[in-house]
Amino acid sequence: MNFWIPFFNGMTKDEQEDKLVVNLLGIRHRVLFRLISIIRIIRIISIMSWLIITLIAYLLNAIAAVIDKTMLKKNVLSPISYVFSIAMLGAVLILFVLPFGFTVPNLFILIISLIAGAVFTWGLILLFQALQKDEATRTSAMIGGLVPIFVFILAWYVLEEKLTSNQYLAFIFLIVGIFLMALDFQERIIRKTLWIALPASVLFAVSHVLTKFVYINTDFLSGFVWTRLGAFISILVLLISAKNRAIIKRDFKKNKNQPSKAKSTTFRFLFGQACGGGGAILIQYAIFLGSVTLVNALQGAQYGFVFILAALATLFLPKLIKETISREIIFQKILAILIIGIGLYLIAV
Repeated sequence: MNFWIPFFNGMTKDEQEDKLVVNLLGIRHRVLFRLISIIRIIRIISIMSWLIITLIAYLLNAIAAVIDKTMLKKNVLSPISYVFSIAMLGAVLILFVLPFGFTVPNLFILIISLIAGAVFTWGLILLFQALQKDEATRTSAMIGGLVPIFVFILAWYVLEEKLTSNQYLAFIFLIVGIFLMALDFQERIIRKTLWIALPASVLFAVSHVLTKFVYINTDFLSGFVWTRLGAFISILVLLISAKNRAIIKRDFKKNKNQPSKAKSTTFRFLFGQACGGGGAILIQYAIFLGSVTLVNALQGAQYGFVFILAALATLFLPKLIKETISREIIFQKILAILIIGIGLYLIAV
């Protein structure tokens, strides 16, 4: 009690007790305030970790998407050949990851893992078919605008995933930004690629939600290995078709007969796949850490990156890729990017 004597001089016993209570309450409130501040900082760091990882992943994916467009538009590889090459690189990646250790989950989780990877591969084939028919920016944004909506519905139903009020608002801004990025106000019609983009979006959404389910029930490395193995098996199933085997053989023979072109094509393909592979791993890890709904809604950032990269390629490398650029389109894209930026802010705060 001696500690409080300087504060109690000249006070009655009741006044001393009141003063002691006030001081103790003040100390408790300050401690609680500091604890709340620490919790908020930890929460922000936690959010920023998966948020930053997601943004880096979508930047890498944007680079890969533009390179994919240059190769598919020039008919360097058909969609089936392109996905086959990606699956082969994925198999090599699995071999590099295996030494770091992984576990075999129960039969149910194992089957879900394989299905998640297989469905993703089928979605890729439809995506590349859409890329052949339309501009990289609009095709990617069209699929990206639909995927988060399907993911939101499936994650709510399958995973019982709930968002905060801020996150719901952010989700709305992100979706509006993506669709603004994809809309074509000049044509004012539903683009023909929508009929490819729609089933592709459903397949990607199913894959992402099943992948999150796998990560909930196993560790990241094991879930990653088994889902990638599912993707590899699915492409082997496609090779049962003699038509698909003939297409792949024709594409690689065509490039082999043009050595100079093949060298350029190989470098572009490997660089694109290095970016795409890195992006895919980071997206998987972001899904492991955070909300599968928000990670997918953040695809709007990728389409902003695609627009910037495609515009630069159109200006400086028109032989590889040529996108339609006008003042109206630039204004539309910038407005979309600003709306997406608001969504990012709402997630971060």
